[in-house]
Amino acid sequence: MSSILPTPASDRGNPAVLAAEDASPPVRHAVNMALDRERLVALSAPAMEDLHRQLDSPTITVLLADSAGGVLRAIGSSDGEATARSRGLAPPAAMKGPGGDAPPPASAPAPTCGTAVPPSQLGIAVPILPPAGALLGFIDADAAPLEWLGHANALLHTAACIIEHRLIETEPQGFLLLRFHRYANVLGTPLEAMVLFDADGTVMLANQTARTLLAPCAFNRGGAAACFATQWCGIVGYAALGLRQPFVLRDRRGGGFSAQASLLRQTT
Repeated sequence: MSSILPTPASDRGNPAVLAAEDASPPVRHAVNMALDRERLVALSAPAMEDLHRQLDSPTITVLLADSAGGVLRAIGSSDGEATARSRGLAPPAAMKGPGGDAPPPASAPAPTCGTAVPPSQLGIAVPILPPAGALLGFIDADAAPLEWLGHANALLHTAACIIEHRLIETEPQGFLLLRFHRYANVLGTPLEAMVLFDADGTVMLANQTARTLLAPCAFNRGGAAACFATQWCGIVGYAALGLRQPFVLRDRRGGGFSAQASLLRQTT
């Protein structure tokens, strides 16, 4: 898939989109990137607004950025927004410690966006559908105490899960959508693992829950065969039946998941 967030089906037939499809590759890429960002911003808006409301501070700015740290949308403090738009949002490696621990000082260097957040501020960022997806984060102009950041970090990860879930669930491309979890009652909620495959079983998109449950599965190299002991043809067969009842999905370590699969389109 050339882009992590392809052109929505509702935009097809639009003259601007048709012109982009007929253009040379460099022009087509630039136009499609703009449309992708519009979809990302639109689908992220409810979770961002809810996150800002839950953080409940006049000094906090919630930010959505591209994978390089360029700000796409900001909600909250005008000072924080101005800082973010002028300096960018640092990628997660520079903004939080391993395993979701409290972040280092926000003056830590940002490898892909130049200047990081000023020393007087703190920030956390988490990825959305890495590596080519986006970043969701916030900047606190008041440099909140570290004990509060654990709670804020949990809220941030929940918002990122909701956004990933929405992006994958509404993705117009793909062949088969697989939902799974250790607990069957999680299926159908934003906490479920989701993987979108093409017709060959290659992974197109996978949310953070899926990446965590299947670690260290090499998504990009082996697709379904690298992650699951259940054969790809069997997964497709379950999807074709359209059953509401979950089936048992086996991973390569001998573990089992409750799973549901659905076909998004038929091969020709």
